[in-house]
Amino acid sequence: MRIQIFSADQQGVGAFDGGNFIEQRAISFPREKTAVDRVGPLFYWAWGHATDVAEIGMHPHKAFEIVTYVIEGLVEHRDSLGSLETVTDGGAQVIQAGSGVSHAEAFRTAGTEGMQIWFEPHLSQSVKKPATYNQYEHAQFPVVQQDGVTVKSVIGGEAPIQLDTDANMFDWILEPGASFTYSLHPKRQLAFLAIRGQGSSEAAADGNGPQAISHKDFVVVQNDKQADEILLLKADDAQGLRIIAIEVPVDPGYALYHK
Repeated sequence: MRIQIFSADQQGVGAFDGGNFIEQRAISFPREKTAVDRVGPLFYWAWGHATDVAEIGMHPHKAFEIVTYVIEGLVEHRDSLGSLETVTDGGAQVIQAGSGVSHAEAFRTAGTEGMQIWFEPHLSQSVKKPATYNQYEHAQFPVVQQDGVTVKSVIGGEAPIQLDTDANMFDWILEPGASFTYSLHPKRQLAFLAIRGQGSSEAAADGNGPQAISHKDFVVVQNDKQADEILLLKADDAQGLRIIAIEVPVDPGYALYHK
């Protein structure tokens, strides 16, 4: 198992609405040179914070599957399909852009925090489908709590969000001192952002010991073995740890857009 850790200064940055909305981009747009270009079909990943009320105006998309996950605050969505919706703490919106859609997002409270993540399905197929918008509230997502760890499933498995892209997404919260293990299948990879606290990660079978992970770190884990590998996460004894994690295949089985 290979574990790579990228600090905030190795990631991209972005700003909208005169700097009222600031992004840390774990995976940036094409031609924005950062440490991680993509993780399989995980094409773009921005973690944004509104310093004041802010808006990103109407703009178009095609083919990609775009997920906005609200950590806290309030996001207002409108689009060319006629949608006008509000997403709040722990909720998500999903645009499957298909043959084309335009949308705008407004952050109606200072301090709103969320993520926009682009997944890349088979573009030549998805562009032939009509665009769709769907919204999900926090209460719709399955949550399991055990031994100081909370696991919220956001995409894939038993979660209500099912994409054309092969992807699973989780929101993991580890209380101070808690440990959590995740089994990563062969030819799969896991990318995650540490959005709160600090702790460590290690491959249980490698014997190389834990690697420290801190607030704002972006971590990419790849299983290049022929059997499942166990990733061990541990939260700091004082702070705890919160992670947003996405699992995708190394090879989705179709050609990916050249960034």
